[in-house]
Amino acid sequence: MKKELILFQLQIDSVIDSDTTYIVIYGKDKDKPKRVFVTDFLPYLYVEAPEEDIKNDLLCAISNYLNKGKVVMITESYKYKLYGHSIQKYKFYKIFFTTPQSLTPAKILLQNIKVKNKNYSFQCYEANINYVLKCMIDLNIVGMSYLKIKDYFYNECGDICCSFKNIEQLPFNEEYSLLPPLKILSFDIECVSDSFGFPVPTKDPVIQIGNTIYHNGAYEKIIFCLKETEKIPGAQVLWFENEVTLLERWFEFVKKCDPDIIMGFNIKNFDFPYLFDREKILKIENYEFIGRSERKAKIRDFNFSSRQQGSTSSKEIEMDGRLIFDLYQIIKKDYKLRSYSLNNVSVHFLGDQKEDLPFYEIKKLQEKDKNTRKRIATYCLKDSYLPLVLFNKLNILLNYTELSRVTGIPVDWVTLRGQSIKVLSLIFRKTKECDYLCPTLEVTENESTYEGGFVMDPLKGFYSDPISVLDFSSLYPSIMISNNLCYTTLIYPKDIHKYKEDEFIKTPTNNFFVKKNVKEGLLPQIFNYLLGNRKKTKQMINEVDDEGLKNCLQARQIAFKLAANSIYGFTGSMVGKLPCLEISQSTTAFGRNMIVETKRMIEETYLKGTKIKCDDLNYTFNENVKVIYGDTDSVMIDLKEKDINIVYKISKNISEFVSSKFVKPVSLEFEKVYFPFLLINKKRYAGLIHKSQKVDTKGIETVRRDNCELVKNVVETCLKYILWERNIEKAKEYVKNTIRDMYMDKIDLSQLVISKSISKRESKYLVKQAHVVLAEKMRKRDPNTAPGLGDRVAYVIIKGEKNAPAYERSEDPLYVLEKGLQIDIEYYVEHQLANPIFRIFEPILPNVSELLKGDHTRTHVAASAKGPMSQFIKKAVTCVGCKTPGKILCDFCKKDFVKHFLTLQTEVENKKVVFSECWVECQRCMGSVSNEVMCVNKDCPIFYKRTKVMKDLETSYTKLEKLRNFDW
Repeated sequence: MKKELILFQLQIDSVIDSDTTYIVIYGKDKDKPKRVFVTDFLPYLYVEAPEEDIKNDLLCAISNYLNKGKVVMITESYKYKLYGHSIQKYKFYKIFFTTPQSLTPAKILLQNIKVKNKNYSFQCYEANINYVLKCMIDLNIVGMSYLKIKDYFYNECGDICCSFKNIEQLPFNEEYSLLPPLKILSFDIECVSDSFGFPVPTKDPVIQIGNTIYHNGAYEKIIFCLKETEKIPGAQVLWFENEVTLLERWFEFVKKCDPDIIMGFNIKNFDFPYLFDREKILKIENYEFIGRSERKAKIRDFNFSSRQQGSTSSKEIEMDGRLIFDLYQIIKKDYKLRSYSLNNVSVHFLGDQKEDLPFYEIKKLQEKDKNTRKRIATYCLKDSYLPLVLFNKLNILLNYTELSRVTGIPVDWVTLRGQSIKVLSLIFRKTKECDYLCPTLEVTENESTYEGGFVMDPLKGFYSDPISVLDFSSLYPSIMISNNLCYTTLIYPKDIHKYKEDEFIKTPTNNFFVKKNVKEGLLPQIFNYLLGNRKKTKQMINEVDDEGLKNCLQARQIAFKLAANSIYGFTGSMVGKLPCLEISQSTTAFGRNMIVETKRMIEETYLKGTKIKCDDLNYTFNENVKVIYGDTDSVMIDLKEKDINIVYKISKNISEFVSSKFVKPVSLEFEKVYFPFLLINKKRYAGLIHKSQKVDTKGIETVRRDNCELVKNVVETCLKYILWERNIEKAKEYVKNTIRDMYMDKIDLSQLVISKSISKRESKYLVKQAHVVLAEKMRKRDPNTAPGLGDRVAYVIIKGEKNAPAYERSEDPLYVLEKGLQIDIEYYVEHQLANPIFRIFEPILPNVSELLKGDHTRTHVAASAKGPMSQFIKKAVTCVGCKTPGKILCDFCKKDFVKHFLTLQTEVENKKVVFSECWVECQRCMGSVSNEVMCVNKDCPIFYKRTKVMKDLETSYTKLEKLRNFDW
């Protein structure tokens, strides 16, 4: 009887041993980790065979150049070429090698190789497909799937060995869709610096490692501490007298715990590198054997660049058998937030704050006693717990699992790589199925461009009547399906004479593709698979009762959508592996024409006096319908109708009419109604969605992160008054009051913080940028805490020398609070608020500038001396009544001494109340009413408010004391 094993595949990798390469699959069998060696899958590439048979001679020639044993054999096969329509297959040589590392030198060699005294130049095919991915494609398996392994045996180490022919993926039915119970370990380290600066691994010890384990729905907390630490309810506290023992025990704990997933927040760039550096310095043995194999875990530099994310530099952790998830990198990649600190992410998704201890305070707490060390431990444990809660709350594992299943790549590639590898996997799988080969192309640095989607000139204004929004469903995929656009259907101009007129289409960009009845393209087949399966999956969601399966299917339908939306952009990237400008430029050209044609059809069909029947409604138009705006795949229509129920019925009629004029699957769907609607400009608008009663915006500062929070709040509040309450006067008054408060120093500093990302090296910026200049400034102050490439930099603009550029006046908000520097309010009014306010109010008000200038801007708080000379300038005492310099109370005002004294006393008491409220809120956040508040969470508005009111209180106290000691 042959052996069979059902294994959940967690990780798939390759290993080279004595010039032999193995595929290694790490997985789980009934909650037990297993390792499977696939021993006989050889890497290979293809070359187009010449007319003469040189197979054996080519094998000898390659062997001579690459050393004996590198090339194994050559076989013949007949395949189609990917680029260009063809009905014939070509003869190819399939060349097998012992290791993947041989493919690159072989590809270079084959471009100019001498065989039997004759020179050949071969075009290589599939030479650049990753060895692991090629194996997955050939075996027809995808990431995070269940595998049936047959006819296997055990090696001397107890690992499973089998042939690639004996591995079969099981279907994603109800039984094999759900993930098995996986053990997840989230950890965080705390370090302490002797110099009260940011810790560095060459000299500063690890003092605590907080751990939270999640398994079978339960959380368990364990913390490793240096020196005796008081017990923490709900957690296991382990303490050690020296750092070496602490680290040794932690690595033993990880091996014993044996997690399937290790995660945390910024563990790839900080925690893991710091731990590994300390292990080296302390000469601790075997710490690198933290994975599930005999191979050492490795840390390597990883650089990534894409249009969407810019350039980022990071560390990558290679650990056999364990998936590594860094929540910081995941959140940064998948979500657009103003700040990516754990605090801000937790507040955004969980509504939960945490204490943020400054690194310079941790040393004091560590050295004092076991109770103060308990405070560090509580803080450290929460930093290990929150990422795990976020990980589960956001369904990250499930979402990434389904994306790896749908696109066919290992799940850890989803976090590491961009969109192109997902699309490549889909294309390579389809080419294998249909007997096509992908050429290995040289990447060109010249990025050809093509015209994008059509954006209509908007009819700007405020629309108090309902505006209907109609949207083309999956526009670009639908265009590529309906017009059969693909590499395999492309006709080159030199070959067009070979085809009859009814066998091809000519696109608006003068490119030619064969019709579906001649040959259906691979890309349309992929789209049909993705979109069809998404539709089926969405139907299944409503049919199943199991909540776990529902969540799995929900993640899957999203994965199908994401995969489908990635393909069009992939063909347009001329620096990609399979570029095809003819496809991308034809697709956008069809899209542009469709929007223009849609506008024409609607406006020429639905004229004044036109009668239509919508369900039970017989309707006659009183005015011409007008398309007020269109952008890429949607149109916005003013139906000149106030009755919202009628608007819904007419919109449905229009969507059906327009859809009937295009080739399926192109479909114009009725999406929503804005009521009312503010159309500001191209790609800038805001409207109240009628059914959900939510304000929807595009291109407006509510969603832009390079503006301060105040801009977002002002814009949101104004839109609320205009769209929700329809009260323009209230919106005007709100803007004036806000600007008045700014000049009176009543706006919290947290509202003025601007955040921008460093997307490239400083030398690559053509002009000086405020956040880049500040980053360099911070690097000079402390290189260990300065932001780097890919980080977002928070800053404010302060007052400075006259005409000094803004980039010179950018400053760290915390530094501003510490030094008492003054904010440049004029900058914020003119460069942050003015444009958004003009954009919102220009379609409504005749004179928007009255909101920015007037009586409400004339009263300012007294400016304190700032700049290089401020330390030599003594601030003059002024009268608390009339501000006359000289005394705390001038001769004219001293008759009202009691009134001024009581006013100042009330001011002090009010500020004490505010400070007390902030203090209590901070204590609640840190979970203690007895410990001193030390938190310096720069993403928390309470921190700025607490710090400012404390400074204001000191000033008011000083004045009050001078009044108490007033010399009559």
